[in-house]
Amino acid sequence: MSTSMAAQGSNGSSARSKLPSMIVFDLDDCLWTPEMHELPGMPEIPVHGDLDDNGTQGVVGLQVMRYQDTVKLYPGARKVLHELATNPKYKDITLATASSSLEPSYSYACLDGIEILPGVVMGDMMSHNQIGRTGRLSPDKVDHFRLLHEESGIPYTEMLFFDDCNWGDHCARVSERYGVVGQQTPYGLQWEEFLQGMSKFEKQAASK
Repeated sequence: MSTSMAAQGSNGSSARSKLPSMIVFDLDDCLWTPEMHELPGMPEIPVHGDLDDNGTQGVVGLQVMRYQDTVKLYPGARKVLHELATNPKYKDITLATASSSLEPSYSYACLDGIEILPGVVMGDMMSHNQIGRTGRLSPDKVDHFRLLHEESGIPYTEMLFFDDCNWGDHCARVSERYGVVGQQTPYGLQWEEFLQGMSKFEKQAASK
């Protein structure tokens, strides 16, 4: 999906807002908690709750059978994904994931099970997923972004990346290699960090 939305200026001419063509999310400790390798097994039991501030009910997490461990989104991450799913301003942005998860099957289970809107799971929103650290992937997310670029054809400079960076500065790494705009989310994605990332992308795009 492409990016910019046209808006009419006061002089009647159209101005293009600077939105990324692709937003890429890390998963563990960025969108959700706990990390997949901390789980004692596959998260598969739906946990229901409020999907939004209006009390809309849905699957807000997945629990490991016979254990209390439950994967849930950070509140800010849920708000961000809800906004991306419902605000027409963002309808042309491609969403993707880049995760060096030690348990990719657990990650995909969460993507396929946790809802953002009723009947709309996280995985429905993601056009591309690069999850794991084997095969063509490694702990270095440069590999993940190379594959995302190959799959989507979207230029690196039109990508915005959110990552907790608690186990290495992945944002700096992909920025230095490819020019991807990065925003750190050390305590899980917060709404303010989403706005900071979007502002950072807009400023970089405007400087070119």
